[in-house]
Amino acid sequence: PHEAITPNNDGFNDFWTPRDIESYKEALVQIYNRWGGLVWESNQIGEVWQGSVFNGDHYVADGVYLYKVIGAGWNPAITFKTTGHITIFR
Repeated sequence: PHEAITPNNDGFNDFWTPRDIESYKEALVQIYNRWGGLVWESNQIGEVWQGSVFNGDHYVADGVYLYKVIGAGWNPAITFKTTGHITIFR
């Protein structure tokens, strides 16, 4: 899937979170830049990415970022891995 966010604090589409993440018991979410560098990760269900670099005081540049989600459902036998792209533009 390809998604887009506009993290400019206007109250519309300011953050990204994996779809249906609340239905999983645990998950690791990672976001990479185009060179393969990890810019953000979380294992907290419901945490959102606002385009920051590791929740720091600066933000990533506009562009396309790869996300990867690895986790398990409420039934531990159900595991998943999904990837996609997020486009950021302000």
